[in-house]
Order: sequence, then structure tokens, then C-alpha cells
Amino acid sequence: MNDEILTLAEVAEYLKLSDKTILKMVKNHEIPCAKIANQWRFSKPVLNDWLTAKMEVIPQNDLSRLIEKEYDSVPLSRLIDPANIILPLASTSKEEVIRELAENAFASQLISDKVYFIRKLVEREELTSTSIGSGIAIPHIRETSGKVVKEAKIIIGVSEQGIDFSSFDGELTHLFFLLISDSEVVHLRILSKISQIFRKEGAIESLRSIKSKEGFIEYFIQADKDFIYPEGIEND
Repeated sequence: MNDEILTLAEVAEYLKLSDKTILKMVKNHEIPCAKIANQWRFSKPVLNDWLTAKMEVIPQNDLSRLIEKEYDSVPLSRLIDPANIILPLASTSKEEVIRELAENAFASQLISDKVYFIRKLVEREELTSTSIGSGIAIPHIRETSGKVVKEAKIIIGVSEQGIDFSSFDGELTHLFFLLISDSEVVHLRILSKISQIFRKEGAIESLRSIKSKEGFIEYFIQADKDFIYPEGIEND
């Protein structure tokens, strides 16, 4: 497990770039990472997923095409539907959570092969947990495919009691954001934006306090607005 978590210097060596370049990418939110005790840390499996962004994969639906074409237009609120918010989850274990989230995606006709999708989610978790700490996990498969995924969406699951999801901080996980998409580029852009939102001061506490499906929808509508119009700037 330890060799899967890299320092900034190790990432620079791994990617054959300078420390300065990696730090600039971090500040510009161009590379997936997490700040732990004021130090940047990187998951090697996630970095490998990120590198696949260079693949030329064509998304199937209009929203995916928009996201792939223009990064700033990633509308998280349009990727979340009330029917895809499970509150509360019935699951009490990691395996049950994965299955419950995938069952919801299949019931909503967002994926075509439930068995394959669940297997790929499990394989991804076996590499390293997708829990980012502070009670939040972002499960996803390593390789997206338009043959299995019909539409880009986010499935949200809430566990009131918390579930052991092998988080690096040892804490139980309460919020699950299952990312599904039909394009590697779209997937990585959604992952990048949702990670930026979670990094904002007070974001995780706000998310943990939401008790309704409507609350999650409203939260991400506001998050989209804040991303487009930061620091109170309004569109005339």
C-alpha cells in the first residue's frame, strides 16, 4: 500500500517532469492529488488512470461531448438526479455498497452490464481504496467504455452509520459518489472538478450535513455557480 502513495518528488520522477512543473500542475488543478498535513500526496493507481486522458475516446451523448470539449462547462448538477441519490444506503460493508450503487445505475439504465460493472468496481478498489478520507469515497472503474456505460452520471449514496471502505485515514466512510461515464476524458474532468469542490473550506462538513435528496441537488447547483462566478462575481 505504501508504494502506491507518492510524494511530489516521486511523482516528478515517475512522470519524468520537474518538481516545479508538478507543483504548478497541482496549483492549476491539472493533476489528481490530496493535501495531507500540508504535504501533497498522490495515488499511483489514480495517476495511472489520469494518464489515460490522452486516449482518444468519443463519448456517445451530447452532455459528454460538451464536457469533453470544454472543461469549464462541466455541470455536476446536471449529472445528479434525485432517482440516483440513495439516502440512506442499506449496505453495511464495502462489497454491499459497490453492489447497491451499481444496482441503482443499472435500474436507471445508465449501464448495460451490471455484472461486468460490479466486477470492475471491485477490481478498482482492490488496487487502492477510492476513499479520499474525511468520510468520502469516489468509487469508479479504471477504464470507461461507451459499450457498458450509456450516459455520464454521478450516483450518490449516504451511510448514516458509516462503512469501513479502507480509507487511508482509518475513518469510516459516510458519503459515496459513484462516477460513471462513457469517455476517459469526461471521467477525468468530472473527477477533477468534484475533487476541487471537495477541497474548498467547509465543503465536506456541508455535504455531511445534508439530509435530503433536494439538499444534494441544491448544493451542487450552487457549487456549479460558484465555480463559474467565484467570489460573488455575478453574470450581468
